[in-house]
Amino acid sequence: MNLAVGFSLSLPLKPPARYHLSNGMGSPNFSSSLYAATSSTTTASTIRPDLAEQLGNEPTQQMLDEDELLSSSSFPIPADELIQLAKAFTAAQLNGDAASWFADDFRFVAPVVGPFGKDEFIDSLSSFDLKTAFENLNSNYHHWRVCPFDRNRVYYSIKYTGSNDGPVMGRPATYKSIESPVQAHSITFNERGEVTKFTIGYVLDKETGNTGGLGGVFGLFYAIGYGLPFPEAQPYKPSLIYGNAMKFNRNIQSIFKSNPDFKNAFQKVTTIIGGKKE
Repeated sequence: MNLAVGFSLSLPLKPPARYHLSNGMGSPNFSSSLYAATSSTTTASTIRPDLAEQLGNEPTQQMLDEDELLSSSSFPIPADELIQLAKAFTAAQLNGDAASWFADDFRFVAPVVGPFGKDEFIDSLSSFDLKTAFENLNSNYHHWRVCPFDRNRVYYSIKYTGSNDGPVMGRPATYKSIESPVQAHSITFNERGEVTKFTIGYVLDKETGNTGGLGGVFGLFYAIGYGLPFPEAQPYKPSLIYGNAMKFNRNIQSIFKSNPDFKNAFQKVTTIIGGKKE
């Protein structure tokens, strides 16, 4: 069994809404207090008054100019066409025609699955019938955007909802509902519009949904009570050392505050022990 097939679980696409943030009236002199006042004329605000006064403020440092980066890209396919390609590739997945999109150097990468090359990934598609197990599963695709750093890469988000209404892994349907956390996926293209890399299952908030904080197929199995028997397919559990450190974190921080020399020595030792091997 190969669990990479989880990428194809979904129902038909719906066009996502696109949002654009601005400073209200587009004027650099437009005050936050005026913004709060005008907003309250159309709807009763529940925002704490002192926080409402901050509406309209934006960071003046460390803000990336996405439009400038994307417009200066040397990649020959413009951003809007990349998003169209990503949606077309997703439609091909739903129709079972995704294999024709893969470049020769294609790679599939998930948090704990892969990387798989083109042939290995294609072979996995027929190894497990997830559409029968989760016939009404909806991916709820949304938030399509081109990465301003990797300007041939489209990120988008999904959130699985549905139920297990068919047999799975030789076991009967549970008819249990599924609600995954929002997960980040990405599709990277070459200049010919072929897919060179496909990533799935990167959970944004592990406390949401009923999949134990897991993305992809592992999360689906866990939600219906068929979790797989290895740590990567189970909800995250901290190691003994880290778990105890978090359990007594308040005490540890108090010791650090009262004894900075101990803090420095402790942090130095831990980074030496756990440091990256060159």
